[in-house]
Amino acid sequence: MTINVTNPIADIRKSTGYSLEQLSLISGLTVAEITKLESGALVDPAKLARLLTAAGVKAI
Repeated sequence: MTINVTNPIADIRKSTGYSLEQLSLISGLTVAEITKLESGALVDPAKLARLLTAAGVKAI
C-alpha cells in the first residue's frame, strides 16, 4: 500500500475499500466530518482516532 503524503487519511479509507458513507456508518462520524478530516480542515484527535479505528488501523 502506498500512502499519499498530501492526503493520507483519504488514502487509508480508499485502501480499505470503504466509501465515505460506509465509513460514516462504521465510525459514527458524519460524511462532512470525514471529508473535513481528510482535507485537513478538521483536526480533532478524538474524531481522527475514531476514523482510524473504524478503518482498521491499529495503534502501535
